[in-house]
Amino acid sequence: MSNPTEEKRPDEKLGQFIARVRESRRMTVEELADAIKLGVQYIKAIEADDWKVFPVAAYVRGYLRSISNKLNLDADEVLRAYSIECGGTAEPVFEKSSSEIKLSPLKEGEIKKKSYAVPVVILLLVLAFLVASHFLDLESIALKQTQDSQPAEKTPAAQEESVGSQEIPDGAEAVPVDSLAAADSTAAKDSSAKDSSAKQSDATVSQAVVDEAVKKSDLPASATIFISSDSKKDEKAADKDAPKTNKTNFVLIGSGESLSWVGLKRREDANEFLKEANISRAGVRMVYNTSDTLCVTIGDPTAIAKMLLNGVETPLPEMKFGRVTRFRVYGGKIVK
Repeated sequence: MSNPTEEKRPDEKLGQFIARVRESRRMTVEELADAIKLGVQYIKAIEADDWKVFPVAAYVRGYLRSISNKLNLDADEVLRAYSIECGGTAEPVFEKSSSEIKLSPLKEGEIKKKSYAVPVVILLLVLAFLVASHFLDLESIALKQTQDSQPAEKTPAAQEESVGSQEIPDGAEAVPVDSLAAADSTAAKDSSAKDSSAKQSDATVSQAVVDEAVKKSDLPASATIFISSDSKKDEKAADKDAPKTNKTNFVLIGSGESLSWVGLKRREDANEFLKEANISRAGVRMVYNTSDTLCVTIGDPTAIAKMLLNGVETPLPEMKFGRVTRFRVYGGKIVK
């Protein structure tokens, strides 16, 4: 050792000696730590003689050897000083046999450690995709079930059951629900054709004829009596009580609260219906124009929101017995 600063003084500890040599080399702790790839805190612990930081003495010996090589110190002398201060043996732990035994260099495949990070990441991505697909399928199934459960999506079987549960007179047919939209154009033609044929008869119905029919009938006073237009009439009473016009514009508007069958006849004893349909949706209209008597049968009055006679909103007659409502219309008015 030609430089006196590189010799350890008897009263000088190993850590102080290393710090003094480092400073003489004009090297900072950070630069020394970076040069030997060791943490700054370990360099500071060595220079402070804080050997308790290192749980394994072999690690300290390796660090001291690296520091000695970097600072151009005698590594054996440094390790001997460390053993004296720590109360260990002064002999080096490892024998100098590296020069006698030559080891073949490691191959590149043996040096690199196998990394499982990429397969793990790929596996996690696949699992995340499967879980997301599963939840999307569940959401689609729930949405489909919600749509199927809506009232507008009733099955034909449920519709037929609802129609069958209402009172339908003999001779009527169970027509599809809301069957008015498709038949509006043809119904208007049929209505106008039957109105023209009705004009050929001058038959009118008076209140006197109705009262006479009630007296002769065995039905209770609360029942509705249908009188055909070809009944005998009292001409004087007819002139007094008959409406000013014999034309009727009949309109029913659905409420959407229930399903109801509606049938229209010219006379109660007629074998055929002028028009019939099922009403279930709100706003659905049933329209009929006639110049003759119109006998109306409504299976469930709650399915009807409004009834218009010649443009005037008219309440449905209240029935004391049963749900079915039957009444007769003539000249834009209800004839009792």
